[in-house]
Amino acid sequence: MKRRGRPPGLHRSNRLDSLRRRALYALLAILVGSGAVWLCVHWRRADDALPSPLEPWMMKLHGGAAMMTIYLAGTMLYGHMLGAWRRRHNRGTGAVAAATLLLLASSGYGLYYFGGATLRQATEWLHWVLGFAVPLLLWWHVSRGRRLMWRYAHGE
Repeated sequence: MKRRGRPPGLHRSNRLDSLRRRALYALLAILVGSGAVWLCVHWRRADDALPSPLEPWMMKLHGGAAMMTIYLAGTMLYGHMLGAWRRRHNRGTGAVAAATLLLLASSGYGLYYFGGATLRQATEWLHWVLGFAVPLLLWWHVSRGRRLMWRYAHGE
């Protein structure tokens, strides 16, 4: 009887399904875009001027996309994250990506609830730096994962 399935040594791909991958990319684009617009509008106004009407709308969009991203990350936990961790696939970049999302969610919470100028300012800078780093981190994680799967598929 002929054996079916993957050849020995070829690991199952841990790539996200198309719907989750597209949703993640769209949500991250909304998050980075709304954060960038808010930041530009916020920094351009004078200290004594009223906030732009765009600021609260960007924050509403940003907060809604953040909640959906947290939900999406939760749906990825079992199949994508833990599965890859058990198979020892792309652990380093995956851990960095997961830690970054956790820090972004925590700092976003802090921006809403933290008091004190120094703590708030430090939290703002952490959130902005990590937020703008996310596209690069995601690219690093995805490209490394694809490269590793190519190596497995071609026997390297």
